[in-house]
Amino acid sequence: MNIGFIHDCAYVGFELRSELKRRGYNVFYYDFTKGFLSTFRLGIGLRKVNLDLIHAHYCKSPAYAALLSGKNYVVHCHGSDIRWGMSMLQRIAIKRASVVIVSTPDLIGKIRGAVWLPNPISPRFRPLRKHGFRKVLYFPHWYEDLTLELEKACKDLNLKLYIVRKGEIPYEKMHLFLNRFDIFVDRFKIHSYSKTALEAMACGLLVVGYKHRSVTDGLKQVLERRDETLKFQEKIVRIHNVVRVVDQLVKIYERVV
Repeated sequence: MNIGFIHDCAYVGFELRSELKRRGYNVFYYDFTKGFLSTFRLGIGLRKVNLDLIHAHYCKSPAYAALLSGKNYVVHCHGSDIRWGMSMLQRIAIKRASVVIVSTPDLIGKIRGAVWLPNPISPRFRPLRKHGFRKVLYFPHWYEDLTLELEKACKDLNLKLYIVRKGEIPYEKMHLFLNRFDIFVDRFKIHSYSKTALEAMACGLLVVGYKHRSVTDGLKQVLERRDETLKFQEKIVRIHNVVRVVDQLVKIYERVV
């Protein structure tokens, strides 16, 4: 099967492509600069390429290019593309898609008939040391910044807080970077775990996030219930194992090709 991946988001496509290639699939990656002309050129250009299926990551320009290609395609929605509303063009791209995939469970209700595909976590994300209880890592988000609340909570609980801009860490080194910490603070505003939170869980960090009432409550709870929290997180990580996720993806492909 010849599969064309358009664009990527949070390296979800990278992990899926890597596992598909390992299984012998012919996977090609296409990307482009933002803008109408770039989208149009890619979409028209793909008409000449021998592809059985296009997997478009993000329901904006990548999906529009897939629509223009005239080929069988899957739209993979990642959150910020559809969570706060959709344009008419987005709705057209979704309607014409063979399958619509969403990356987190909270998005299922946004699109009728959408399929949830768990974000894939590579086995390189694993514990590389025995984690302690002191070092807290936080990546501020453009839609939510918990810095002030975290600074107060960590001071009260005698924890060491590290605030880092996510783009500063190369993805190929993220598993090493995460293993330097003990606790990861995820987003609260969106009711799903970010891919980085899932990777932190896989590395053995305690994760505080949307399931907790507040930052302070979450930090206290994961520290007081460390073993219980880790067991719960292990179950989540198994669901997101890249091999298991690609097993599900291949079944989706086989339904539409």
